[in-house]
Amino acid sequence: MKHWLRLTALLLTVTVSAAVLTSCITMKYHITPNTFTHSEPITPNPMKGFMSLYNEPDRNTSLEYVGMKFDRAYQLENGVSSLNNEYFDHRLEKVAGNGDNAVLRVYILNPDKNSEENHGLFLPEELYNELKERGSIHSNLYAGNRVEYPDFNDERMIEAMIDFIEKFGAAYDGNPTIAAIQLGLYGSWGEWNMSNCTDESCVMTDENLNRIIEAYTHAFTKTKLMARNPSLGNANRYDIGFHDDNFLFNSSDFHTQSQEWKQLLEQVDPSYGTLQQFYDFIDGQNGNYMPIWDKWETQMFGGELSGFMYSEPFGPIWTGTEREAFDYCVKQFHLSWLMGCGQGGIPALGTPAYREYLKVSASFGYDIAIDAVEAKERTGKITTIFTNYGVAPFYYDWVPEYWLVDSLGNTTCTYRDTDFKLSEVLPNTKVESVFFIPDETIPGDYTLYMRFINPSEDISEKARPLLLSNDHATQDGVYELATITAQ
Repeated sequence: MKHWLRLTALLLTVTVSAAVLTSCITMKYHITPNTFTHSEPITPNPMKGFMSLYNEPDRNTSLEYVGMKFDRAYQLENGVSSLNNEYFDHRLEKVAGNGDNAVLRVYILNPDKNSEENHGLFLPEELYNELKERGSIHSNLYAGNRVEYPDFNDERMIEAMIDFIEKFGAAYDGNPTIAAIQLGLYGSWGEWNMSNCTDESCVMTDENLNRIIEAYTHAFTKTKLMARNPSLGNANRYDIGFHDDNFLFNSSDFHTQSQEWKQLLEQVDPSYGTLQQFYDFIDGQNGNYMPIWDKWETQMFGGELSGFMYSEPFGPIWTGTEREAFDYCVKQFHLSWLMGCGQGGIPALGTPAYREYLKVSASFGYDIAIDAVEAKERTGKITTIFTNYGVAPFYYDWVPEYWLVDSLGNTTCTYRDTDFKLSEVLPNTKVESVFFIPDETIPGDYTLYMRFINPSEDISEKARPLLLSNDHATQDGVYELATITAQ
């Protein structure tokens, strides 16, 4: 009996030891990474390139400009204010349904939409009446027509704008359909300038503009913000981007020092000529040189191509010195997108001008590619190295997703690298993302795939994938990284 017990104990010891030994044996891998080469930048691609107007989308753009009237966005009844979510949601759903992202601006005054009913002013009726009683509604001539505008320094007006911003941010900060929000509100078209108005009541003080910027930066901590003018309201001191809505013409037309601006640019860079853009600004009050060089590393820059730069769809600026100057400005401005409708419009589909339009559109913003895939077979570590060949980063941290597929087409593992920061892949930099083959992987042949997750996929099946500039075959933004044999 004792002999049998001793034999049983010995067998148990051998069995346990064998199990422990087996668990310590590391799986052997043979990994063959694919080779990647950089190709031409791709368009359309999310959040870059030329931008279409809402309701007039061009299918080779990924962005739509959505201008919204303040009296439709913000409601006031019997002293109770609310956000018109239906007004926002309808437009955002339509943009998402096109697979696009929105650049959104809410405006109070639009001289181009002047009528006897509103005279270009879009305020909730109750707020309009309050301001009228306070003597804070004024009129001005624009293109020979009378337009009305509020005293933007009236405390009731400021109170309403801040209330709107707070409600707006609470409802839509982080909405994946929105690429950027332009601060808007103040000035003609929400562009922070009052066209042809010399009355002091037209001009919002820097102190009050600063309150508006503060409200926006507190209400929106996820969605990118953009202001029209860095020198107003101390906007250059905030972590926000900027949009030049007269790109390549006279970006400082709202400054009294416009001529001095031109001379300064010529001194800084003689090759720049008389064309202007606003990556550096002159303070309108003090004439100080105010560089904002590093803003683009974390904040989005864009604008609207000046209609004065061409007389036909994208004709003159695509050739000769004009083209050289344009390319120079795009690089110095670290431009992600431009609204390209203007006076000339988008070239006709299929024409040489349209093909050039697409090429220029692709040159904006990021140009991210897989530079290399490296493997350590002993540990099963596979590293994907990304390089940005563009002029700006991708400003949101879309997550890379990996999945391991066996020889029968079954997905055996899915992994999301949440530590990877896509926004940190700056131009001319390399950033790594790492995947480890799981320990529980059984012997066999596998293929490793990767893609970036577009958060809009939860909203629309037409959400655009992020396409990398590689010759390597891809479908819907899915990249085959390596083949693996586990044994």
